[in-house]
Amino acid sequence: MPLIDAPLVNRPAWFDLSTSDLTAAKALYGELFDWSFFDAGPDFGHYTMAHTPNGRSAAAIAPKMPGQEQSPVVWTVYWGTSDMEATIARIEANGGRLMFPPMDIPDTGRMAIAFDPEGAAFGLWQANPFGGAGIEGEHGAMCWSEVNCRDGAKNAAFYAAVFDLAVHKMDAPGVVYHTLHPQGGGDPVCGALQMDAQWGDIQPAWMPYFAVADLDAANAVWAKHGGKNIAGPIPSPYGRIMVVQDPQGAYLSYMAA
Repeated sequence: MPLIDAPLVNRPAWFDLSTSDLTAAKALYGELFDWSFFDAGPDFGHYTMAHTPNGRSAAAIAPKMPGQEQSPVVWTVYWGTSDMEATIARIEANGGRLMFPPMDIPDTGRMAIAFDPEGAAFGLWQANPFGGAGIEGEHGAMCWSEVNCRDGAKNAAFYAAVFDLAVHKMDAPGVVYHTLHPQGGGDPVCGALQMDAQWGDIQPAWMPYFAVADLDAANAVWAKHGGKNIAGPIPSPYGRIMVVQDPQGAYLSYMAA
Protein backbone atom coordinates (compact mmCIF):
# COMPACT_ATOMS: atom_id res chain seq x y z
CA MET A 1 0.00 0.00 0.00
CA PRO A 2 1.61 3.34 -1.05
CA LEU A 3 1.45 5.22 2.24
CA ILE A 4 2.90 8.73 2.41
CA ASP A 5 4.68 9.62 5.62
CA ALA A 6 6.64 12.73 4.57
CA PRO A 7 5.57 15.96 2.84
CA LEU A 8 5.45 15.70 -0.95
CA VAL A 9 7.53 18.45 -2.58
CA ASN A 10 7.69 19.59 -6.23
CA ARG A 11 4.70 17.48 -7.16
CA PRO A 12 0.94 17.48 -6.52
CA ALA A 13 0.40 16.78 -2.84
CA TRP A 14 -3.25 17.51 -2.03
CA PHE A 15 -6.70 17.91 -3.56
CA ASP A 16 -9.61 19.85 -2.10
CA LEU A 17 -13.11 20.76 -3.23
CA SER A 18 -14.77 24.14 -2.79
CA THR A 19 -18.49 23.42 -3.03
CA SER A 20 -21.85 25.14 -2.82
CA ASP A 21 -23.43 22.22 -0.93
CA LEU A 22 -21.22 20.62 1.72
CA THR A 23 -23.89 18.15 2.85
CA ALA A 24 -24.55 16.82 -0.67
CA ALA A 25 -20.84 16.63 -1.46
CA LYS A 26 -20.12 14.63 1.69
CA ALA A 27 -22.95 12.22 0.87
CA LEU A 28 -21.71 11.68 -2.70
CA TYR A 29 -17.98 11.44 -2.12
CA GLY A 30 -18.35 9.62 1.17
CA GLU A 31 -20.24 6.79 -0.52
CA LEU A 32 -18.14 6.88 -3.69
CA PHE A 33 -14.77 6.64 -1.96
CA ASP A 34 -15.73 5.12 1.44
CA TRP A 35 -14.51 8.29 3.12
CA SER A 36 -15.07 9.34 6.71
CA PHE A 37 -14.98 13.04 7.56
CA PHE A 38 -13.66 15.43 10.19
CA ASP A 39 -15.07 18.96 10.18
CA ALA A 40 -12.53 21.48 11.52
CA GLY A 41 -15.36 23.74 12.65
CA PRO A 42 -16.45 27.32 12.05
CA ASP A 43 -13.09 28.88 12.94
CA PHE A 44 -11.63 27.06 9.90
CA GLY A 45 -14.59 27.62 7.59
CA HIS A 46 -15.86 24.06 8.13
CA TYR A 47 -12.91 22.72 6.16
CA THR A 48 -13.71 19.02 6.21
CA MET A 49 -10.94 16.43 6.02
CA ALA A 50 -11.70 13.17 4.20
CA HIS A 51 -10.04 9.94 5.32
CA THR A 52 -9.79 6.50 3.76
CA PRO A 53 -11.00 3.51 5.82
CA ASN A 54 -7.48 3.02 7.21
CA GLY A 55 -7.51 6.56 8.60
CA ARG A 56 -5.20 8.17 6.05
CA SER A 57 -5.87 11.72 4.82
CA ALA A 58 -7.19 11.58 1.24
CA ALA A 59 -8.56 15.04 0.37
CA ALA A 60 -10.84 17.74 1.78
CA ILE A 61 -14.22 19.31 1.09
CA ALA A 62 -15.23 22.79 2.18
CA PRO A 63 -18.04 25.28 1.60
CA LYS A 64 -17.14 28.35 -0.42
CA MET A 65 -15.48 31.11 1.57
CA PRO A 66 -17.53 34.21 2.43
CA GLY A 67 -17.51 36.57 -0.53
CA GLN A 68 -16.77 33.73 -2.96
CA GLU A 69 -20.32 32.41 -3.26
CA GLN A 70 -20.48 33.16 -7.00
CA SER A 71 -17.16 31.49 -7.80
CA PRO A 72 -17.19 28.12 -9.61
CA VAL A 73 -17.40 24.86 -7.70
CA VAL A 74 -13.98 23.33 -8.27
CA TRP A 75 -11.46 20.75 -7.18
CA THR A 76 -8.05 22.37 -6.62
CA VAL A 77 -4.76 20.53 -7.11
CA TYR A 78 -2.06 21.70 -4.68
CA TRP A 79 1.66 21.40 -5.35
CA GLY A 80 3.91 20.76 -2.39
CA THR A 81 6.72 23.24 -1.81
CA SER A 82 9.42 23.58 0.83
CA ASP A 83 9.85 27.33 0.17
CA MET A 84 6.68 29.24 -0.60
CA GLU A 85 8.31 32.57 -1.45
CA ALA A 86 10.90 31.03 -3.78
CA THR A 87 8.20 29.07 -5.59
CA ILE A 88 6.04 32.16 -6.02
CA ALA A 89 9.04 34.04 -7.42
CA ARG A 90 9.56 31.29 -10.01
CA ILE A 91 5.86 31.29 -10.92
CA GLU A 92 5.95 35.02 -11.61
CA ALA A 93 9.30 34.85 -13.41
CA ASN A 94 7.89 32.23 -15.81
CA GLY A 95 4.65 33.97 -16.74
CA GLY A 96 2.30 32.85 -13.98
CA ARG A 97 0.62 35.03 -11.37
CA LEU A 98 -0.84 34.84 -7.89
CA MET A 99 -4.58 34.63 -7.30
CA PHE A 100 -4.43 34.51 -3.47
CA PRO A 101 -1.21 35.32 -1.58
CA PRO A 102 0.19 32.95 1.06
CA MET A 103 -2.05 32.31 4.04
CA ASP A 104 -0.97 30.71 7.31
CA ILE A 105 -3.17 27.85 8.53
CA PRO A 106 -2.37 27.60 12.26
CA ASP A 107 -0.55 24.42 13.29
CA THR A 108 -1.02 23.03 9.77
CA GLY A 109 0.91 24.85 7.03
CA ARG A 110 0.77 27.64 4.45
CA MET A 111 -1.26 27.84 1.26
CA ALA A 112 -1.53 30.06 -1.81
CA ILE A 113 -3.39 29.91 -5.12
CA ALA A 114 -1.78 30.81 -8.46
CA PHE A 115 -2.52 30.81 -12.18
CA ASP A 116 -0.27 29.32 -14.84
CA PRO A 117 0.33 31.34 -18.06
CA GLU A 118 -2.83 29.91 -19.67
CA GLY A 119 -5.02 30.73 -16.67
CA ALA A 120 -5.33 27.30 -15.06
CA ALA A 121 -5.52 27.70 -11.28
CA PHE A 122 -3.45 25.56 -8.94
CA GLY A 123 -2.58 25.61 -5.27
CA LEU A 124 0.67 25.67 -3.32
CA TRP A 125 1.07 23.94 0.02
CA GLN A 126 3.97 24.18 2.48
CA ALA A 127 3.74 21.66 5.30
CA ASN A 128 3.91 22.81 8.92
CA PRO A 129 3.50 20.00 9.87
CA PHE A 130 0.59 18.66 7.75
CA GLY A 131 2.06 17.33 4.52
CA GLY A 132 -1.08 16.62 2.49
CA ALA A 133 -2.28 13.26 1.27
CA GLY A 134 -1.30 10.32 3.45
CA ILE A 135 -1.93 7.67 0.80
CA GLU A 136 -2.11 7.41 -2.98
CA GLY A 137 -3.06 4.84 -5.58
CA GLU A 138 -5.60 3.07 -3.37
CA HIS A 139 -9.40 3.21 -3.42
CA GLY A 140 -10.49 6.74 -2.50
CA ALA A 141 -7.00 8.22 -2.75
CA MET A 142 -5.38 10.49 -5.31
CA CYS A 143 -3.68 8.63 -8.14
CA TRP A 144 -2.85 11.22 -10.83
CA SER A 145 -3.40 14.80 -11.94
CA GLU A 146 -2.99 16.67 -15.19
CA VAL A 147 -3.43 20.16 -16.54
CA ASN A 148 -5.65 20.54 -19.60
CA CYS A 149 -4.08 23.31 -21.67
CA ARG A 150 -3.90 24.84 -25.17
CA ASP A 151 -0.13 24.55 -25.65
CA GLY A 152 1.08 21.36 -24.01
CA ALA A 153 4.80 21.83 -24.56
CA LYS A 154 4.83 25.44 -23.37
CA ASN A 155 2.66 24.81 -20.32
CA ALA A 156 4.62 21.71 -19.31
CA ALA A 157 7.80 23.80 -19.55
CA PHE A 158 6.27 26.32 -17.12
CA TYR A 159 5.69 23.71 -14.43
CA ALA A 160 9.08 22.14 -15.08
CA ALA A 161 10.77 25.51 -14.52
CA VAL A 162 8.79 26.28 -11.38
CA PHE A 163 9.18 22.87 -9.74
CA ASP A 164 12.56 21.73 -11.13
CA LEU A 165 11.17 18.88 -13.23
CA ALA A 166 11.99 17.31 -16.59
CA VAL A 167 9.47 17.15 -19.45
CA HIS A 168 8.91 14.02 -21.54
CA LYS A 169 6.63 13.97 -24.60
CA MET A 170 4.60 10.79 -24.84
CA ASP A 171 4.37 8.87 -28.10
CA ALA A 172 0.58 8.68 -28.14
CA PRO A 173 -1.22 8.75 -31.51
CA GLY A 174 -3.97 11.34 -31.74
CA VAL A 175 -3.11 13.20 -28.54
CA VAL A 176 -0.40 15.62 -27.45
CA TYR A 177 0.58 14.64 -23.91
CA HIS A 178 3.61 15.52 -21.80
CA THR A 179 4.62 14.04 -18.47
CA LEU A 180 6.73 15.74 -15.83
CA HIS A 181 9.41 13.79 -13.96
CA PRO A 182 11.95 14.45 -11.21
CA GLN A 183 15.29 15.62 -12.52
CA GLY A 184 17.55 12.61 -12.97
CA GLY A 185 14.67 10.25 -13.75
CA GLY A 186 11.87 8.53 -11.92
CA ASP A 187 8.14 8.05 -12.22
CA PRO A 188 6.09 10.97 -13.57
CA VAL A 189 4.45 13.25 -11.04
CA CYS A 190 1.73 14.69 -13.31
CA GLY A 191 0.78 15.32 -16.93
CA ALA A 192 -0.10 18.09 -19.37
CA LEU A 193 -2.84 17.26 -21.89
CA GLN A 194 -3.11 19.55 -24.92
CA MET A 195 -6.72 20.43 -25.63
CA ASP A 196 -7.83 20.12 -29.26
CA ALA A 197 -10.79 21.54 -31.20
CA GLN A 198 -13.17 19.03 -29.59
CA TRP A 199 -12.77 20.87 -26.27
CA GLY A 200 -14.46 23.96 -27.70
CA ASP A 201 -14.12 27.02 -25.48
CA ILE A 202 -13.51 25.10 -22.21
CA GLN A 203 -10.98 26.97 -20.12
CA PRO A 204 -7.61 25.39 -19.18
CA ALA A 205 -7.81 23.72 -15.78
CA TRP A 206 -6.29 21.08 -13.55
CA MET A 207 -7.94 17.66 -13.34
CA PRO A 208 -7.56 15.54 -10.18
CA TYR A 209 -7.76 11.75 -10.47
CA PHE A 210 -8.89 9.38 -7.72
CA ALA A 211 -8.53 5.60 -7.66
CA VAL A 212 -11.56 3.34 -7.23
CA ALA A 213 -11.60 -0.40 -6.65
CA ASP A 214 -14.58 -1.12 -8.93
CA LEU A 215 -15.46 1.22 -11.81
CA ASP A 216 -18.97 -0.14 -12.34
CA ALA A 217 -19.80 0.24 -8.64
CA ALA A 218 -18.39 3.78 -8.66
CA ASN A 219 -20.49 4.68 -11.70
CA ALA A 220 -23.61 3.39 -9.98
CA VAL A 221 -22.94 5.58 -6.92
CA TRP A 222 -22.22 8.57 -9.17
CA ALA A 223 -25.54 8.15 -11.01
CA LYS A 224 -27.43 7.61 -7.74
CA HIS A 225 -26.34 11.02 -6.47
CA GLY A 226 -27.09 12.84 -9.72
CA GLY A 227 -23.54 13.13 -11.06
CA LYS A 228 -22.95 13.61 -14.77
CA ASN A 229 -20.80 11.37 -16.97
CA ILE A 230 -18.70 13.59 -19.29
CA ALA A 231 -16.56 10.87 -20.91
CA GLY A 232 -15.72 7.25 -20.32
CA PRO A 233 -14.93 4.61 -19.62
CA ILE A 234 -11.71 5.62 -21.42
CA PRO A 235 -9.18 2.80 -21.77
CA SER A 236 -5.57 3.58 -20.86
CA PRO A 237 -2.44 1.56 -20.06
CA TYR A 238 -3.12 2.29 -16.37
CA GLY A 239 -6.83 1.46 -16.19
CA ARG A 240 -10.27 2.66 -17.24
CA ILE A 241 -10.95 6.36 -16.69
CA MET A 242 -14.16 8.27 -16.09
CA VAL A 243 -14.36 12.05 -16.55
CA VAL A 244 -17.31 13.30 -14.52
CA GLN A 245 -19.02 16.38 -13.11
CA ASP A 246 -20.67 16.43 -9.72
CA PRO A 247 -24.18 17.89 -9.22
CA GLN A 248 -22.73 21.22 -8.01
CA GLY A 249 -20.50 21.56 -11.10
CA ALA A 250 -17.01 20.34 -10.11
CA TYR A 251 -15.08 18.22 -12.62
CA LEU A 252 -12.84 15.29 -11.67
CA SER A 253 -11.76 11.90 -12.90
CA TYR A 254 -11.75 8.51 -11.22
CA MET A 255 -10.21 5.34 -12.52
CA ALA A 256 -9.86 1.65 -11.81
CA ALA A 257 -6.91 -0.55 -12.71
